[in-house]
Amino acid sequence: MLKTIKIRLYPTMKQQNVLEQHFGSCRYVYNQALVYKKQQWEESKTKLSKFDMIKWVTQLRQDPNHEWLKNIKCEVVQNQVDKLDSAFQGFFKGGGYPKFKSKKSFKQTFLSKQNFRILDEDRIVFMKNKIKFKCSDVDKIDLRTGKIKTITYSKDNTNQYFTSVVLELDKDLKLPILNKEVGCDLGLKTFVTTSDGVEFDNPRFFKESQKKLAKEQRKLSKKKKGSKNKEKQRIKVAKVHKKISNQRNHFIHQVSNKLINENQVICLETLNVKGMQKNKHLSKSIGDVSWSTLVNMLEYKANWTGREIVKIGRFEPSSKTCNSCGWIWKDMNLSRRTFKCQSCGFELDRDLNAAKNILKIGRAELTRTQTLLDSKTLVPG
Repeated sequence: MLKTIKIRLYPTMKQQNVLEQHFGSCRYVYNQALVYKKQQWEESKTKLSKFDMIKWVTQLRQDPNHEWLKNIKCEVVQNQVDKLDSAFQGFFKGGGYPKFKSKKSFKQTFLSKQNFRILDEDRIVFMKNKIKFKCSDVDKIDLRTGKIKTITYSKDNTNQYFTSVVLELDKDLKLPILNKEVGCDLGLKTFVTTSDGVEFDNPRFFKESQKKLAKEQRKLSKKKKGSKNKEKQRIKVAKVHKKISNQRNHFIHQVSNKLINENQVICLETLNVKGMQKNKHLSKSIGDVSWSTLVNMLEYKANWTGREIVKIGRFEPSSKTCNSCGWIWKDMNLSRRTFKCQSCGFELDRDLNAAKNILKIGRAELTRTQTLLDSKTLVPG
């Protein structure tokens, strides 16, 4: 199995300079490669391949005007060609045209694949620099026993340094098989309502920190452009945003762990989050609740532990359908929090009714999929 471990680094000033040299060189090479590729197309309609760009980067490193590039790891510089090629592949598939990298961007990164070592005194060795780091004891064991695939160094907008290590681990994280299935309704009033009647309240971390964030942003707007005080205040604003993000991720990890540990099959609804955020009255609340993060965590944790995630169709009327008789309340408003069936008189909380319907639809979908798989394995005759 593959596992990504994100580690906080605590480099000295000298080590920061080494990392900053790599960040700056990667930005420079990426931008110059983008200019060169664009010029070749505009001047002679030459479409340079990935291998042509690698040769060009090699020649750039040998140029006397770029002697300083020789102090940067070769694989780090060449990886910028991979990034540029991926950016163009996305453009050809209908995405935006590749943009130049800026020093003021949200995150500075570079990727390395070689010469990575973990020392016993909690140090990571990079370019002969022993950089201090912190992580959990479990992650330390995995770092020493796993096979390292890639290492990505990064600096975020709060000027904190990190490294993300992708490991191939030879261990089994499968959990014991349980005879339990659950349906989950995702909402704003309650973050998750399960078909068992368990509710996880929506903590609304952004709303709780909104006043503090507004105060720091007002201070930022009054600072002189380009001054050191403005940069200091920008970091303060960024730290408020980061705290909100960390709180949200910690909470979602707790919810996803509980769902994974207690259920074998988890049935979820498929939400059109981008479409829902077009509602100007709910867009901020929808961005704060972060349903997509929960779904992503459940999917990769289910893959690790042997659990199963079932997603029902986007247009299934789970909130408007009576769980008892199947009657559909077509004009049910969002403000109505209790579902009362006008056919059989069944009455239940709106979110709990939706969760039970999601479980019912998910079970049917799971049975249909299993039947299809069984039919494919049958041998004729």
